[in-house]
Amino acid sequence: MSNLNVKFKKILEDLEQNIQNKEDLEYIKVQIFNLYNLFFDEINRIEDMTAARMETIAGAQAALQEKVENLENEMKSMEKELYIDEDSDFSITCPYCNYELIVECEDLKDEIECPECNNIIELDWGDECDGHDGCGHDCSHCNHDEDDDM
Repeated sequence: MSNLNVKFKKILEDLEQNIQNKEDLEYIKVQIFNLYNLFFDEINRIEDMTAARMETIAGAQAALQEKVENLENEMKSMEKELYIDEDSDFSITCPYCNYELIVECEDLKDEIECPECNNIIELDWGDECDGHDGCGHDCSHCNHDEDDDM
């Protein structure tokens, strides 16, 4: 803005040197000064509007950042619940006697014998059989139906 002030002063000096009638000179100086003030008032108004908009944007950005952080925390929590940790154990309830047994992750098998009732419990880990349609293992995820074999 200092450059603008220097140029403004030069314009006033030029007017003083080239306008002989003092009344006309004073009138022109007042009008230019009024225009100068209008210009700066408009710049200040635009600057205030811009600052208010920036505050609104900053507030919205902070709110969005908080939502993103909350979502990231929820996702981390879900990952802990969904993904198998190699050192974790699984609790399985026998469908025959409701006995609850613990199976270590390292010992994951397709079936396990219940230590309480000695029935075999089929464990479905979501793996697909090679013969997916009617694999002969009566897997819960296969489309095997005994009526189809007849």
